[in-house]
Amino acid sequence: MNLIRKKINFYLKCSSVVVFLINVSFVSKAQDPTFSQFYFNQLYVNPAFTGINSGFRAGLNYRDLWPRIPSKFPTYSLALDAQDLSLSSGIGLNAWSDTEGEGYLRTQCISGLYSYRVILSPKNWIFQAGFNTSIINKKIDWSKLVFSDQLHPLFGITNPTSNPTPYQQARTFVDFTAGALIKGNQRSRLKNLIATYTFGAALHHLTQPDESITGQVSRLPQKLVLHAGAVIPVRYEVKKYKILLAPSVMWESQTTMKAFIFSFNVLMKPLFAGLAYRNQTPLVTYIKRADAIIVNFGLAGDQNKESVVYKIGYSYDLTISDLRSNTQGTHELVLILELRNFKFNNNANPKKKLECPNF
Repeated sequence: MNLIRKKINFYLKCSSVVVFLINVSFVSKAQDPTFSQFYFNQLYVNPAFTGINSGFRAGLNYRDLWPRIPSKFPTYSLALDAQDLSLSSGIGLNAWSDTEGEGYLRTQCISGLYSYRVILSPKNWIFQAGFNTSIINKKIDWSKLVFSDQLHPLFGITNPTSNPTPYQQARTFVDFTAGALIKGNQRSRLKNLIATYTFGAALHHLTQPDESITGQVSRLPQKLVLHAGAVIPVRYEVKKYKILLAPSVMWESQTTMKAFIFSFNVLMKPLFAGLAYRNQTPLVTYIKRADAIIVNFGLAGDQNKESVVYKIGYSYDLTISDLRSNTQGTHELVLILELRNFKFNNNANPKKKLECPNF
C-alpha cells in the first residue's frame, strides 16, 4: 500500500511539474537554459566570441539542475569554433539539448556561427561582431504523462485520461542571434600588460519565432545578454603568467526572468578556483532576490609550449533562495580543448592577432 502511494505521489509530482512547464513555456514566459560557468561557454553567451582565440577550440558543458526535484533537468552543450585571420573571421558550431520532466519535454538546438574582426589598435584592441543561425526542435512525449484521473488510490494507474492529446507533439523552427564585443589590453608606459578586458552584448531570438506545440501562437521572447570580464596578471616569470585574476559579470533579461552573475576566479597554473553570486538584480545587496552562491574549481594548463591548452572545471550552485530546501543545488561540468597552432592557411596578417592571457 505504501509503495503504491509513493508511486502515485511520484507520478503526480512529475506530471504536475511537466504540466506547469508546458503552461509556462507556451504563454511566452519561457526562459533559455543558463550556465553558471558562462565564461567557459562563450559561444552560447554571444556569437561574437566565435574565433576569439587563436586556432581551434572545442568545449563540452553538462549541467544538472536541481537533482532533488522529482523530475530531471539536464542540459548538454557542445561548442566548436576556429579563427581564420586571413579573412578576419571566425566560424563555429554550437549544439545544446535541454530536458525537462523525466524526458517528457525536450528542446534541441544546433547553430552555425560567424564573426568578423575589426582592428581598433594593432595587437591591442579588436572589435568583433557575430551572428548565429539556429534550428530548434521542441517536442513532448505525451504518452509518458500521467494525469490524476488515471490514478486509483489502491491500484495505481488503471484508467485512461480524459485530457485530449495535442494534434502535434513537436515543432521545428529557425532562430537568430546577433552580438558584438570589444576586447583589448591595457598596458603601462613600459608596455607591460596590466589587464585584458572584454565587453560585449548579444540579443537572442531576434525574430521571436513561434515555439508552440499545442496549436496556440507562442512567441519565443527575446533575451538580452550583457557581459564584461577581465584577466589580470599578478605574477610574471619567463614569458609566462603564473598567477591570474579573472573577474567577470553577466546580466540576462528575458521577459520577467532576469539574472545577474558576478564571478571571481584565481588561476595558479594549473589550478584555478573561484566564487560566484547570482541574483535577480544587479543590486547584489538585495538579498531577498538572491538565487545562489556558486563554488567552482578545476585545472587550466597547457602542453607543448602552449600549443595545446586544456580546461576542466566543476561548479556547484548552493541555492539560497526559497527553493534551497527542495532542490539540492546544481552541478555543472566543463571540458575545453584548444589547439592554438591550428590554421586554415598561412596568409593571416599578424597585426590582426591579439596577444593576451586567456582564462
